Amino acid sequence: MTRRGNVLDDSWYLDYAAGNLESKAHDVIMASHVELSDEARQRVDTLERVGAALMGQKTASGETLGFDVDDILRRDWEEVVDAVPVPANDTDPDLPLPAPLTDWMGETGTKVKWSFLGPGLSKAVLWRGPRGQRLWLLRAQPGVSIPHHGHNGSELTLVLKGSFWDGETQYKPGDLEEAHAGVAHDIRIDEAGECVCLALTEGKLRFDNPLLRVFQLFTGL
Repeated sequence: MTRRGNVLDDSWYLDYAAGNLESKAHDVIMASHVELSDEARQRVDTLERVGAALMGQKTASGETLGFDVDDILRRDWEEVVDAVPVPANDTDPDLPLPAPLTDWMGETGTKVKWSFLGPGLSKAVLWRGPRGQRLWLLRAQPGVSIPHHGHNGSELTLVLKGSFWDGETQYKPGDLEEAHAGVAHDIRIDEAGECVCLALTEGKLRFDNPLLRVFQLFTGL
């Protein structure tokens, strides 16, 4: 699971559809991604259809399936799926939180509490896991750059509002970027407006700049 782009490798969607993700936090960010992204929703729908077809066609004698899976995939990718509106957060109309996230926050009593992360940057930690995992919100002002950094573990970043650039790739609402321990990159927030992301990280970020490493002690990321 190390593909980098606006959507993930199919194995993520297969595990999500099968309920095999690592944690509830993974479930929340994937469900939010599927709600916001037409392509992600199509992938899950396709995998569920193929899975259902496989279950229905399987025989005790192991007979060959009576259909071509590639044909099913081809037909499903051509389907047009209507966009699902994003509900606004009751306490902040400018903070668009997807339903899977707000439902989980309601069930757990989790609140959004912003704290300083850097010039033009705020964070709100929503959940902490047993291995240094964090589910958190990032709020970034237009034009802000996040300095060059690496990762000590995996990172999933889902855009909820606005957009950012990682190299030459732009990530917009519904896009989900995956980074892992071998990835180092620079993030630039688009000049067009504020960017809000939901991130699931494992371990702390890794900065080469000594001043940033000292600053990291105060931000906790």
